[in-house]
Amino acid sequence: MDNPIISILQARKATRSISDKPLPENVIADLIEAVRLTPSCFNNQPWKYLFLETNEPLEKGRQALSKGNFAWASRAPLLVVGYAKRDHDCVLPDGRAYYQFDLGMSAMNLMLCATHYGLVARPMAGYDPSKIIELFDLEETDEPLIMVAIGYPSDDENHLPDRYKGVGEKPRTRKDVEDIAIRL
Repeated sequence: MDNPIISILQARKATRSISDKPLPENVIADLIEAVRLTPSCFNNQPWKYLFLETNEPLEKGRQALSKGNFAWASRAPLLVVGYAKRDHDCVLPDGRAYYQFDLGMSAMNLMLCATHYGLVARPMAGYDPSKIIELFDLEETDEPLIMVAIGYPSDDENHLPDRYKGVGEKPRTRKDVEDIAIRL
């Protein structure tokens, strides 16, 4: 039986070799729609996203990248920053807060939609959240939790530092099912 979701998950690539070719408007609109349609605790939708797609915002976003990520992610025609506030989502009496989980689900929807279009959507932790807050005039209580470089894959790896060359072609490894799922 063919499962289209599993097929998309299997097709997802995390290469760092990204073309600087611009993305069509309809693709960016669909990426935004994928985020918008994500379920969340009590439908609070606590996330907000910055879609950095024009020169000035892209240059600002690149300033927040770590040196290692700048080396490859600065070519991406789209940088996306996901942020949220703790108090904009469910916080249970025992202190469990769902804003990070809910934003994470929306980020996965973003990456799956990008994969559908044959794009690379590489999430990064290597950026400075305080720089994002400063550069984009976010509120102090906004928490930038993820940055994603999105673009078409590129066969040209000349722009990559040597340590990243060929890495995107290595087979993905995953833990065995028995190591992650307990069926009772």
